[in-house]
Amino acid sequence: MRRALLLATASAATALALAACGGGGGGTTTAIPDKAADAETLDNVLSREMAAIGAYDAVLPKLRGPVLASAREFRASEQEHVDAVVKALRGLGEKAEPEEEEIESEGLETQADALEFLYEVESVSIAGALRAISHLTAPWPRSLLGSVAADQAQHLVLLRRALGADAAESIPGAFEDGTAPAPSAKMRE
Repeated sequence: MRRALLLATASAATALALAACGGGGGGTTTAIPDKAADAETLDNVLSREMAAIGAYDAVLPKLRGPVLASAREFRASEQEHVDAVVKALRGLGEKAEPEEEEIESEGLETQADALEFLYEVESVSIAGALRAISHLTAPWPRSLLGSVAADQAQHLVLLRRALGADAAESIPGAFEDGTAPAPSAKMRE
């Protein structure tokens, strides 16, 4: 009887230790997700994604040709990100309550200015999504934000090309985190 009790206790301790291991990603790992904290984190991401849509709306009139077509697709992706984050909030049983955020787009005179601006918008969005992942306690919204960051990194590749980078310069680093300067900013240094 004692052996069975000891074995059951050891098994339970091992199961708890293993449960605490996976999916931490640097954030706090708990057996029960903190829905309110996750909702706050997702609301912050939602604020940024909604502001990115506004930024795209502000610069679309400054773009033309294939760049305009790409920017329209990117804007549509941002809307899909918003929709997915709202759905994630509902999945947590929480309402979407993002704070209003506006990304200042004044002084953009040329298409190149608009592209650099969009590059910065996407870069900051990637950094925000990656930062948010480490604060989430529920595992499934982490994969959603990982997909959002990957999509935005793809946008950076195409924006780099539109800004004049060659194919090799357009390839993202192994760990795209939104900190790489735009190609034209590199050329001015």
